[in-house]
Amino acid sequence: MTSGNALALSDTERRIAERIDTTAANALAVSDQAGGLSFVSMAQIMEFAKMMSVGGIAIPKHLRANPGSCMAVTLQAVEWRMSPYAVANKSYSVNDRLAYESQLVQAVILQRAPIKGRFRVEYLGEGDKRKCKVTAVLNDGSGETVEYTSPEFGRITPKNSPLWKSDPDQQQFYYSGRALCRRHFPDVLLGVYAKDEIEDAPNSGAPVREAAPAKGISARLDALAAGPKATSEPVDDFVSVATDAAEAGAEADRTVEHDEGSVGPVIDEESPAYTLGYEGGMRGIRKGLTADVKADPTLLANYEAGFALGVEHAQRED
Repeated sequence: MTSGNALALSDTERRIAERIDTTAANALAVSDQAGGLSFVSMAQIMEFAKMMSVGGIAIPKHLRANPGSCMAVTLQAVEWRMSPYAVANKSYSVNDRLAYESQLVQAVILQRAPIKGRFRVEYLGEGDKRKCKVTAVLNDGSGETVEYTSPEFGRITPKNSPLWKSDPDQQQFYYSGRALCRRHFPDVLLGVYAKDEIEDAPNSGAPVREAAPAKGISARLDALAAGPKATSEPVDDFVSVATDAAEAGAEADRTVEHDEGSVGPVIDEESPAYTLGYEGGMRGIRKGLTADVKADPTLLANYEAGFALGVEHAQRED
């Protein structure tokens, strides 16, 4: 989809870039307030979403050439008073839904929930009996507290995140803080889900594939790029760009499925190979990559998927 240059644009991204209304983009003010940008209209947000969607390595793969999802992330960032790129890089595509990293969800709770200071956390018990108790003080001056105690560790299912194995106390805290907010302040996280929450839902079992270069859509995108920009009708222009990008991705998916004839090994995030890969990725070493793993396509696919996620998390922590 791209050349050897990691910063090169795909054909779809290039055509989206050519449809950016530079007049609206130039009017966007840089701010020293939370978020770093000052939007004054939906037209500016839509043009920014198009610019974000051609950001290449600055954004996750599920947002590239996807101005509609970039707009959703940007609107969420505006509501949370955060940088759109920071929110974007804590987002995931899980089971065909937009989800967020637990760390970001915790940051949103601390910023928007009506509490004073931060959570107090206490761990009770050990092993499968271990519970996490989270307490917060309301900021209404009453001094009243609200709390949530998690189920026993062994009774929490499923445990999709690798952190349940590599850092269980941290993941149980994420679980408890999120549950406290949903119980006592449901408006704060309404419609927002952490990655592991959406992973709880069953999926088709088919792994996610990168889109291959689209066929047949190039002429239409070229015609749009060559045509006059609808500066007086930014909504129509945005819809045309988003629609063409979506159609390009859909056609690419059909082409890949037809050409390959199979979906490849299923990724099981509970498998030992996936966990070994994740731990190795966090440390930057190929830990556990034995000859037996290399010889089994399914084990190797799970190992490599875990390793890639571990590397990504390690880079974010740095």
